[in-house]
Amino acid sequence: MSLADLPELPPLLHAGAADYARRALERTREVIGRCRTVPDQAYGFDYWQKVDLYLPDAPLSSLPVLVYFHGGAWMNGYKEWMGYMAPAVLALPAIFVSASYRLAPSVRMPQIVDDCIAALRWTHGRIAAHGGDPARLCVGGHSAGGHLAALLALRPELAARAGLPADVIKACFPSSAPLDLDFLDQPASPADHRMRDALGPGLDEWSPMRFAAACPIPFHVAWGEHDFPRTRTQNEAFVRLLAARPGARVSWQVVPGDHFTSHESCAEPGGEWSRAAGRILSNLPTGKPQ
Repeated sequence: MSLADLPELPPLLHAGAADYARRALERTREVIGRCRTVPDQAYGFDYWQKVDLYLPDAPLSSLPVLVYFHGGAWMNGYKEWMGYMAPAVLALPAIFVSASYRLAPSVRMPQIVDDCIAALRWTHGRIAAHGGDPARLCVGGHSAGGHLAALLALRPELAARAGLPADVIKACFPSSAPLDLDFLDQPASPADHRMRDALGPGLDEWSPMRFAAACPIPFHVAWGEHDFPRTRTQNEAFVRLLAARPGARVSWQVVPGDHFTSHESCAEPGGEWSRAAGRILSNLPTGKPQ
């Protein structure tokens, strides 16, 4: 996990994204300096197929685990962007796993999703050696990473096809996620055109919104008070769909700030997001025999 020689990536699409990326790396560098980490664990052979583990200072066992995916419009980003989220999760206590994945346009959406499943499979198979409970795995992510997390959580057949238990994901924490990709069928901005060209056709099957009514697990959904208008609208509609299911376990929060600063606020230990995450993670049943 060397922040000094990360591969160069193309310019970011959205205003404010470059400043956010700089702040995220600076905050992650500080976290790495004071947290127990196990960096650059490969779940595949490509450079991008790696995870970083962030562990509580005191070795513990049977901890819940949050696998977290970075944003960047599926075309950009590093797992190192998300390390600054670790302290809020470690304090619960839980283990934080930041995962990278191959980026469009070198791959398309199906391969990106495959990478996320592979990162989950690696974590499920190896996290017990680091004090985590493979029966208490959750997923989350910011922006495009939140989309990927929600998709994995709502389509259990993807995990089952990879040899994982269909119910391997026990909760989901998407933040400022694009949850309906129909907007890419008729792109309305240069950024939308670039995303559609990079990701390829047939994106409707990768929209979490299509599967929200059948949600079987707890969700905590967050978005920014001044987020992108489309993001606000989609997240509000997504929460309504989740909450309409009998027995639904869904919570949500509107976080002060924009698409980027709202996510940074979620990293505050003891803040509203970490309290909500703590309530869900602490109530997950352990995989230990009773």
